[in-house]
Amino acid sequence: MSGRRRRAEALVRRLVGSGFPFMPWPGDHPVRRLRHQIRRAMFARHPFWRRAPLKTIMTLGWPLGAVWETGHQLVRMPVADRPTRASGWISRGADMLAQAWSNNVPPRNYVAYRLHDPRRRDRIARNLYEPELAVVTAHLNRLAGAVGDDVQDKARFAELCRAHGLPCIPTLAVFRNGSQCVPSSPFLPDAPDLWVKDLAGSRGSGAARWRREGAAYRHAWNGASCSPAALVAQWAQADCIVQPCLENHPSLAPLSDGSLVVFRIITGIDCAGCVTVVDAMAQLPYGGPAGRQIFAAVGEAGDLRNPRLRGRHPIADHPDTGAVLAGAVVPFWRDAIDLVVRAHGSVPEFARFIFLGWDVAITDDGPLLIETNHGWGEFNHQLGDGVPLGDTALTGIALEHLEGGSRCG
Repeated sequence: MSGRRRRAEALVRRLVGSGFPFMPWPGDHPVRRLRHQIRRAMFARHPFWRRAPLKTIMTLGWPLGAVWETGHQLVRMPVADRPTRASGWISRGADMLAQAWSNNVPPRNYVAYRLHDPRRRDRIARNLYEPELAVVTAHLNRLAGAVGDDVQDKARFAELCRAHGLPCIPTLAVFRNGSQCVPSSPFLPDAPDLWVKDLAGSRGSGAARWRREGAAYRHAWNGASCSPAALVAQWAQADCIVQPCLENHPSLAPLSDGSLVVFRIITGIDCAGCVTVVDAMAQLPYGGPAGRQIFAAVGEAGDLRNPRLRGRHPIADHPDTGAVLAGAVVPFWRDAIDLVVRAHGSVPEFARFIFLGWDVAITDDGPLLIETNHGWGEFNHQLGDGVPLGDTALTGIALEHLEGGSRCG
């Protein structure tokens, strides 16, 4: 693919991904009111004289971008969801465009959420889509004075957790800008199992697991072997954090292929500083080094609900262990909820973020914070039978800040 074509596609996708120009009036429904506020927030940081041209360009570009993306998604549609007749393809494409133009539904989400299914049509107005959340969370965090590195920098996050007495994964070493920052003395690993990841990455960037074998460490996935000194030299060339590898709580072992089960808990903080859980989801590893995951909602009592492969295909049993997934109860769940609520509300640096997505591990000793993210996304939370985010506390919290000003003045 030529560079010019890649740039053209990137521009079109940007128009599709950050559009939403057709909600000039709020209406009565809370989600519609929120979309109206998101439209206002989209170019809020630009000078007044620049906003009108930008909105005009976006308004003109959104229909064209939606046409482009509709064609792209029709080609990529899963086989099980494809129409069987030509008239069905035409009808599906027309509906995707209609929803994009009237309800601001990105064609990618239309396909992923199976919004062609009559049983799921009511979700169109109740889902919140990734471009919308990216705009509103960035706007709210900017108004509240949030500093991205306080949560995105893994070493900074761990430092804040320790300073406020929040249980988190211990830090063995930190490497930044070609040198070792932590500890102050020369570091040579000797732990039996190590986990390494990028300091400021996302979606597992730079992640690697190293297991001690005699005098060396072996990469758990590709089998490469390194001496401790060689590993340190390798890490010094990248910005990364080194931590001990955690073991799941024994009752979670059947829900995993041996890798760590991660729980993503979304919290929001209102104008009074009260923290509410918006949604919770379990990520259950399977299949070994490929890094595949089963997604399952977690109920208030810590029970797993609606487990799905790749977020959309129902599954009853864990592929590797045969354990029944739906109904399995997460140990220390109430403690995990209390931990993220306390973390969001009691640490000033975290409390400046209106919404945060916390990654939590459950060990034999209880819950530990892994990291948190201000760009936690919505995609997997609404796949399958996940609750539309418009039906959660997110809408009310966001509207409280947007309609009354961040921190309500």
